[in-house]
Amino acid sequence: MIFALNAVTLLALFTSSFHRTRSRYSLGWTAALAFLLAGSALFLLIGTSAQAWAIPVGNALTVVGLVWAWWAVRSLKARSLRWWHFAVPAVVVGIVTVLDDPAANDLAGFLAVAAVSAVVMGLAARDLFLLDGRISRSRRSLLTAATVLSIYYGLQVVVHLAALGGVMAPAVLTSDATTTVITQLVLVVVSFSMAELSHDEAARRLRAKTSSITRELSEGAQVQRNLMPDRPLTGDGFSVAGVCVPSRTLSGDFFDWEDTGDHLVITVGDVMGKGAGAAMLGATVRAGLRLARTDDPGTTVPRMMKAVGDDLARNNSFVTLFHAHLDHGTGRLTVLDAGHGLAVVVRLDGSHEPIRSANLPLGLNNLAAADSTGWTTQTRSLEVGDKLLVFSDGVLDLFDGSLASLDLAVDLALAPPATGTTSESAVDRVRALAERADREDDVTVVTLDRLAPRPPDLPSVRTAESLDDCARA
Repeated sequence: MIFALNAVTLLALFTSSFHRTRSRYSLGWTAALAFLLAGSALFLLIGTSAQAWAIPVGNALTVVGLVWAWWAVRSLKARSLRWWHFAVPAVVVGIVTVLDDPAANDLAGFLAVAAVSAVVMGLAARDLFLLDGRISRSRRSLLTAATVLSIYYGLQVVVHLAALGGVMAPAVLTSDATTTVITQLVLVVVSFSMAELSHDEAARRLRAKTSSITRELSEGAQVQRNLMPDRPLTGDGFSVAGVCVPSRTLSGDFFDWEDTGDHLVITVGDVMGKGAGAAMLGATVRAGLRLARTDDPGTTVPRMMKAVGDDLARNNSFVTLFHAHLDHGTGRLTVLDAGHGLAVVVRLDGSHEPIRSANLPLGLNNLAAADSTGWTTQTRSLEVGDKLLVFSDGVLDLFDGSLASLDLAVDLALAPPATGTTSESAVDRVRALAERADREDDVTVVTLDRLAPRPPDLPSVRTAESLDDCARA
C-alpha cells in the first residue's frame, strides 16, 4: 500500500510534467510507473483463484515497467528502444513464470524477474554514466539508484540460486520489507530528480533547436551574400562598389549590378521588415529584375512587377527600389526610384544633387504594376569625375535618423582617403561606421564613379626600324 500511494503520487507528477513540458523523460517514467502499478495490482490477487494468470501477467508488466524506466534514461541522450526491447523480456518472464506453476507457487518466475530486472537496471546505469557532459547532481543520484537496484536484484538471483542448492541466505535479503524499502528509496530519488532532469532535457532540446536554426540562418546568410556582388567592378569609364551590413543574420536590403556591355545596371532595394522573410522577398525582386531586364528601367520594373507583384501583395509587404541604367558612352543615367529617395549625385566640384523618389514603393503601386506608363523615370548626366551614392535608410540611423543625415552620410563617404576618393574607399568608410554602431536596421551603400574612358591601345615600338618608320610617318 505504501508503494502504491507513492507510485500513484509520482505518476500524477510525471503525467503533469509531461503535459507541461512534453519531456520524453517524463513520458518514459509515466509509462514505467503505470506498468509497475498495474503489475503490482495483479499481485494482490495472489491467494485467489486468479493467481494462475495474475502472477505471469503481473511479472510481465513489471519488467515492461522497468524497461520503460530504461527508455526514460536513454531519452536524455535522444536515444530510444525498439519494440523488441519491451517484448522479449516480457515474453521470456511470462513463459518462465507459467512453467513455474503459478497456480501453486506464489514466487513463480521470481528468478526470471530478478535476473531481467538486474540486467535492465544495469543497462540504465551504464547509459546514465555514458551521458555526454559532466555528471550533474541529479544524474549522480539516478546513477546511484539504478546501480543499487541492479546490484540488489542481482543479489536476489544469487540468493535464490543458493536456496535451490540448499544454502539459506539471511532473511533480510529476501524479505518483502527490504524490497519495499529499496523500491521506495529509488522512487524518492526519481521524484527529486524529475524536475531537474526534465529541465535539463528541455534545455538540451532548446539548445539543439537553436543550433539548428543558427546553422540554417548562417547558410541562408551565405546564400544571400552570394547573390549580391562580392567585389567592386571597374569597367570602361566606371567603377562601382557596394556593401550590405545586416542588423541580423539575414538582411532585408539588397543590391546588385550588371555590366551589359552598353549599360551598367545598378539596383538597391529595401524590403519592409527584417530577417528571413524580408531576405526571401528581396531575392525574389532581384531575380525578377534580372529576368525582366531591358535597356530602360521604365520598362524593366513594370515587367518585373507582373511576376512578383502578387507575391508582395500576398505577404502584405512592399519594397523601396532604386533602379538605374548608366550609358557607358554618354554618361546618361536613367533612374526609376520607387519610394527609395536616398540617392545623391556628387559633382566634381563637390555640389550635391539628390535624386528624389517619383513613384510609390513596389507593392503600393499595384495600379501601375503592369502599365509602363504608370512609372516615372528621371535622367541625370554623369560627367567624368562625378559620383553616384545610393544608401538604404539604415545609413540615416547611423547619425540622427533624419533626412538631414543624408548629407552627413555623403560627407562620410567623400572624406578624402590617403589614396584618393574612390568607390571602394567610400564604401569601406560607411561599412566601418556601420560595424561599430549598434544597428537596428540594415545598412547598405552603393557608390558609382564615372571615370575617364580608357584610351585605345597604342602599337608598341620595339626596334630601331620601327622607330625610323614612325619618324618617317
